Amino acid sequence: MLTEFSQAEIVELEGDEVVKKHLDKNGRLMTNIFKRFLRDLEQRFIEVNVDGKGGKNTRYFVGERRECLAERNDKRRFNGEGQLPKNYEQGFPIMILEYLIRSSVSEPKTTNSLLKDMGFITDDLFEASKSKYSQNVLNSQIAQLKVDDIIENNTESVVYDYIDREINRLTQHFMGYIQKLEGAKLIIHNKHTMGIISVVEPIDIYDKFSGRMKTILEEQERYIELSSFVIEKVAKMRRDLQNNPKYKHLTSKDIYRYRNKKDVKEYWEEHDILLYQITDENSIQLKLLRTFEAHTLYLQAGDNPIKRWLEKKQNRGAIDLYNSDELQYYIVNREQFHKAREKYVIKLANDRQDNAQKENTKLSGELGGKQKKVEINVDDTEWVKNKKLMFLGLYVEAYEKLQEYYGHTFK
Repeated sequence: MLTEFSQAEIVELEGDEVVKKHLDKNGRLMTNIFKRFLRDLEQRFIEVNVDGKGGKNTRYFVGERRECLAERNDKRRFNGEGQLPKNYEQGFPIMILEYLIRSSVSEPKTTNSLLKDMGFITDDLFEASKSKYSQNVLNSQIAQLKVDDIIENNTESVVYDYIDREINRLTQHFMGYIQKLEGAKLIIHNKHTMGIISVVEPIDIYDKFSGRMKTILEEQERYIELSSFVIEKVAKMRRDLQNNPKYKHLTSKDIYRYRNKKDVKEYWEEHDILLYQITDENSIQLKLLRTFEAHTLYLQAGDNPIKRWLEKKQNRGAIDLYNSDELQYYIVNREQFHKAREKYVIKLANDRQDNAQKENTKLSGELGGKQKKVEINVDDTEWVKNKKLMFLGLYVEAYEKLQEYYGHTFK
């Protein structure tokens, strides 16, 4: 979800002294300062959209804040886009275009399915990603990870933390590059809102007692694309439910991440009942079980899109490597992407653990040097358990094992 800011608001929050003084003096951001400020924002936020060119009424729409600053996009020659990636994000456009050259995405697919098909995530992580919607899937994943000696009882809280963080980050970066490739006129991207509905259908089965085939009615799941009418009804239902006094204290993060909390469980139980009752334009109950976004992608007409992307980035070295051995370029790009991503993922986990330990040290200092013994309790929330694992220095070790298990490895 993007958050909207006026120019004055975002400059006050994110601008340095140069930008603030410039806006105060001129009442607007002149082109050079405007572009510099945009590059600042793109380093700090995963997605940045702007309506305007720096004038007084320019509106800014920003997504989730990055966990660490991205490499600065300074528009200079050889700025890194298209090279064999050191920053793992640079591998996205090549892997997307490579896949679309070989295969079309003419049927709506979820981002997780696209991430799997294009080689960004393994089959194992794709299956694990379903745990974001199913406690049973998560329980099954945890049980298997214990069998494989990847985690222990005291580190099982890290499993959902890993799956949630890594799928969300990959999805945000992936969709960011889909927008860039669309803006570069290399692909066509259509977004669809899909629903899973419950239908009762006749099924032919063999009756061993009578020796004949017979027809029975059985409940089945079917995918449909939702109309704008239904989409609006679902959105209104969710708005009304979240504004219900029972759930008004819950944030979106609570609702979509902390599923083990009692009030979040109650929210989803009520949500699913109301969703099932949604009707279409003809007042027919759809019996919706779940809704989700899906995407279709097509290559634009024209020359080889990878060459066009590399030429757009004016990356002579990458163009020469691509021209000399196209297949090798794809292979090395993919390997470098996954190796760079693994380093990035572990670095962020280390940063989280280091920050938590600094907080703990600071707190013990404020308490006169007395450090409370850290124990993980059964009734702790998942967030508290992970925080305690960070204090104990066990979080990163568990995260590394999960990355090795769920990630692509090139031995």
